Amino acid sequence: MAPHIRRRIVLAALWCALSGLPAAAAERSEIRQNLFSACFTSDTEGWIVGELGRAYHTTDGGKTFTRSNTGTRKALLAVACLPDGSVVITGQKGLALKSADRGATWQTLDTGVKRELLSVHFATAERGVAVGDFGVMVRTEDGGKTWSKVPLPTDIVLPEDIAEIVDPGDVLLYDVEFATPERGWVVGEFGVILVTNDGGKTWTPQKSPVGTTLFGVHFADAEHGWATGIEQVLLRTTDGGETWTQTEVPGRKGFVLGIYDVAVEGQVGWAIGDSGLLLRTVDGGATWTRVDLPIELAGNWFRGIALAPGASGIIVGSEGEILLTNGSQYHQLLQGAS
Repeated sequence: MAPHIRRRIVLAALWCALSGLPAAAAERSEIRQNLFSACFTSDTEGWIVGELGRAYHTTDGGKTFTRSNTGTRKALLAVACLPDGSVVITGQKGLALKSADRGATWQTLDTGVKRELLSVHFATAERGVAVGDFGVMVRTEDGGKTWSKVPLPTDIVLPEDIAEIVDPGDVLLYDVEFATPERGWVVGEFGVILVTNDGGKTWTPQKSPVGTTLFGVHFADAEHGWATGIEQVLLRTTDGGETWTQTEVPGRKGFVLGIYDVAVEGQVGWAIGDSGLLLRTVDGGATWTRVDLPIELAGNWFRGIALAPGASGIIVGSEGEILLTNGSQYHQLLQGAS
């Protein structure tokens, strides 16, 4: 079996493990489930989501959280905070939920797909895109009431050793983000990077310097962006993705870790990953340094990050781990949810 195929199978299995498929934990007042995604609706109000249908709401910048009853025990893999203050969550088996009343009630959205939806982003209150397993991409123009499938471009270039085995339309897509209502990016398996200039109706491949899986993408504006991936990959562009260059990552000696997500606000930013990997930039993402975390966090992975204006933010990961950022500083949240 080709190395890329073996890696693909391993990544799929890893994602199932991260998605909370093991047995449920008992009810308790603290957050202990794996957490996968976070977003902010304002400087202080935001959401985090994770396994077993867990969704938590904060109104004080992440100091405290209140659990919202989503009515499901499926893993909630991604959350998007919309410009109108509402929130959309996506997850296993094509699940999508929306709340316009701060989580008091949830509406189930019919996405028309049954694959895992690993990422969702809304460029406006009406227009959003969700992506996921085996090339699934769906798009809405009415705030999630209706969704349509978006075909992937047929000219995606895959590594030579798997190009005749894996159809480009089946590539796993891990993250989507829009910098403007019209311009957005998607990243996925085999170094795939896609860009849209029409709000997600059509997509075009961009040339990637790597052939390994990309997990996260973030753009500070229409020109400056970053993508992260397996094997400690951190890519940067300053021209809207016309060119991507690989950034040197200061890892731990003897470890080559996956980087799952990245966010930059102004001059400050964070990149997160496996085994307590936490990277920080204070020069707008040009260079990165490793932050040494307490030894008890070395076994935790971090999967989701959201920054509000001013670079205050939330980082979430395994076993309910939550870090709060304030500018270039962070602290571990020890208080449980109410």
